[in-house]
Amino acid sequence: MKVLITGADGFLGTNLRAHLKTHYDVELLYFTRGQKESDLPYLISNSDFIFHLAGVNRPKDPADYFVGNEVLTRNLCHAIAETKSHIPII
Repeated sequence: MKVLITGADGFLGTNLRAHLKTHYDVELLYFTRGQKESDLPYLISNSDFIFHLAGVNRPKDPADYFVGNEVLTRNLCHAIAETKSHIPII
């Protein structure tokens, strides 16, 4: 099974990566802060499951909270709809 983790370099993502690496039947794909949202369709099309952990939790500017959470989640959902209609996401 190929699992995509968004926010893979954050606290939760790092711990989830460590846990899932112990499962040899799981191949991990990552979406991190340094990547572009245009990478999402490729990652999604190569995934069987998504853990969506990316987000902003302590922005200096409140507008960054909106962009880093709502906009990213919306764009992720649109990319899922365009590439695979029934991929599970948590």
